[in-house]
Amino acid sequence: MAGMRTKAGVGAVALVLVTAATGAIGAPRCATSDEVTAIQAAAIQQQLMVAALTCNQIEHFNAFQTAYGKELRRSDAALQHMFRRLYAGHGDAEYHAFKTRLANNSSIRSIHDNPGYCHDAGMVFDAALISDKPTLASFVSGIEVAEQGPVDSCGMTVAVGFSGVPLVAPKPNPLRTASLAPSAPAAAAPANGAPPGN
Repeated sequence: MAGMRTKAGVGAVALVLVTAATGAIGAPRCATSDEVTAIQAAAIQQQLMVAALTCNQIEHFNAFQTAYGKELRRSDAALQHMFRRLYAGHGDAEYHAFKTRLANNSSIRSIHDNPGYCHDAGMVFDAALISDKPTLASFVSGIEVAEQGPVDSCGMTVAVGFSGVPLVAPKPNPLRTASLAPSAPAAAAPANGAPPGN
């Protein structure tokens, strides 16, 4: 009987250690809204880095990095913190593996359709580098990314992953689009004074 209790105690301790190391058994790994933004920002940043190299867009990439530098660093810190939170002792390794996977997948897409990839990346650069630039969070929320995220958002609806055509396509911000739309010209009255259509 004492041997059985010892085995049960050892089993319970092992279960506690496994649960502590991996999180609660069956518990979802959830990203906060800031972490979802960080995942999207990392995916877009890696995609644009590949475009810099494979599409000769180095100048645009440098401008993107400069324009969003402070926000990109903050976002990357949030991403790394998420991996450390979710993966305990091997969070840094998971973080680096995720970033490498993003870059590799972007490179593969560029290899398969470089003209299309470069066109799409050019659209993203154009959207990012306008004079009245949005915040990084606002910007990345308007870009569809189909890369598989490392975790679920657990109830938040986000577009994570480069799916669809084009692979990188900015969604127009309705407020920005409305302010850029030309005003409709006033209808000119016919020269003979007759109502239009007669």
